[in-house]
Amino acid sequence: MIPKWKIAREARRVREQFKAFVMKPVYWLHQRNFDRQRDAHIEVGEGDLVLGANVVVLLVYQPKGLSQATFHTLQHLQSEGFSAFVVLNSAVSEAEYDRLKAKCALIMKRPNFGYDFGGYRDAIIHLTTQAYALNSITCINDSIWFPVFKECDHLSRMLGIAGNFVGYSYSKGFKKRKNAHVQSYLFMFKDRAFLETADFRKYWANLKVSNSRYFTIRNSEMRMTAYFQSRNYKIGWLFSADDMRQYYTTCADEDVVAAVSYLDAIGHHSAALFKDLSLHDVSALRQRLIEGLESGKLSRNVIGSEPGMLFRGIGFAAMKKSNSHNYKMQRQISVDRAICQQFAPQVEQEILAMNPRP
Repeated sequence: MIPKWKIAREARRVREQFKAFVMKPVYWLHQRNFDRQRDAHIEVGEGDLVLGANVVVLLVYQPKGLSQATFHTLQHLQSEGFSAFVVLNSAVSEAEYDRLKAKCALIMKRPNFGYDFGGYRDAIIHLTTQAYALNSITCINDSIWFPVFKECDHLSRMLGIAGNFVGYSYSKGFKKRKNAHVQSYLFMFKDRAFLETADFRKYWANLKVSNSRYFTIRNSEMRMTAYFQSRNYKIGWLFSADDMRQYYTTCADEDVVAAVSYLDAIGHHSAALFKDLSLHDVSALRQRLIEGLESGKLSRNVIGSEPGMLFRGIGFAAMKKSNSHNYKMQRQISVDRAICQQFAPQVEQEILAMNPRP
């Protein structure tokens, strides 16, 4: 029997697609009107810190009040030598605004139009139309905790990766569908000459954004990689399914079993790949895992993977806050297995608030 949460998820997906196609002309009209009055919609103020060459656009939408993990992120950026440009897609109190000012170089207030890409777009247009000498622009949205750990050098490592467009993680899709892309919760554009190209600036100036989640994913996240690849800019990434495959090649037997059990726990369709195998036949399970990742039959969504592999195994430092069933299960398993105890206190506390210990 199909679980109710799966039926509800698919029903929402169909509704979103139908609404997106019916409303498409209206969405683009909304954007045209927004762009015509951008100066009236947007307010940019200075923080207490000096804007450096490496800027992080941190998109914040927290209408119920700023979380402590947000300040953990800001403190991390400061300690790693990155300047924070906070984009507020929701209102904050005067006290919260003052706390933000102490940890960032710029703050933008704007309506929540266009979701994360609407905020990214307005921030990047601002940065590229001012006389800033920038080496990199990184975009992070607060749909994730980052970094989950107390200490993390991943942004510095991304600066060292060859490429003009570097993702924290890269989703390797099926070859026939050609949907491989840098995932949009954390990515970096770098090299001063690239940031000054017409291609880079035109992409953001011409980007279509809307309040349709369906179009945001397809017009923004999935097409962004193809846009820059088609213009011969090099794409790089820090994590991909290759890291998962390498881990499963050498990890302990119990970690292989945990990975297969996780797919069943979250109700993922790829769990069917293992239905003919016993959990005691670890060699066969391991081989099936590796073959599934290589062929694309197994989920290659790094951030949605089994938490033991993700955080203890390959050292991934981002975790989704989503209330989708699979991410709820990921967090719950992280709590049950004490994986989240290695996280920064602010992050662990928020995870426990969402998924209490049994």
